[in-house]
Amino acid sequence: MENRSKIGWESFQEFIEVANKNCNWLVLRNFEYLPNNFFGNDKDVDILCENLEYFTKTMKLKKRSWGIGAYETIIDNQVVPFDVRFLGDGYYDKLWQYKMLKNKTFTSDGVPRMNDEDYFYSLIYHSKIQKYEVKEVYKTRLNNLAISLDISSYNICSIDDDRYVSKLLSDFMRKNYYNYTTPMDINVPKNIAFFNLLDSYVKNGVTFKIPRKIKFLQYLPNGIFKIIPRSIKDTIKKVLKWD
Repeated sequence: MENRSKIGWESFQEFIEVANKNCNWLVLRNFEYLPNNFFGNDKDVDILCENLEYFTKTMKLKKRSWGIGAYETIIDNQVVPFDVRFLGDGYYDKLWQYKMLKNKTFTSDGVPRMNDEDYFYSLIYHSKIQKYEVKEVYKTRLNNLAISLDISSYNICSIDDDRYVSKLLSDFMRKNYYNYTTPMDINVPKNIAFFNLLDSYVKNGVTFKIPRKIKFLQYLPNGIFKIIPRSIKDTIKKVLKWD
């Protein structure tokens, strides 16, 4: 990466281009406002990255005084807060985070985002478990995503039906071996009323046998698979009958 002595970034476009070149990351929510419509539409940038220390150092983020993931930087001469979530921090299930990053896609402006399926269910998870009410803009996005995913039983009012969406979310998470995990960030709320409606497997951890390759990924230290020699990787994949 080129040497930069200046403080912050000239624009979101510059920030995104450098992050894409150097980091494994994505924007969790409201990527729709980036890179040109952030100011006046959103108050912070919610991201997921593979490695917290590497991302914050590379992207010149300064720690704010509260919250494990609370950072900020200068963009277009303005202070922009960031909520930085990272692989293994419990904000979402670690395996789900891994899949979010692995299966990410990009907007026409080069903004990294989740695919529609992960975005749909993670937005339900965030809005119903980590919050106590759903933003109006999220209701529209969820409805549009449901149409894109051909979830015919879902409509614009479905997000207010806790029993329906808890089953929808539980089915998705159970199918993919994802569980509720307690975030390292103690400032993330937990909506107990909705949480109690989730499938017991999702709340308490799966009790059936997890496929070996999935179990391997769940407990693998962050980033270690990237530095393992190819010959050893091939052996691991053969043993685990990797897809």
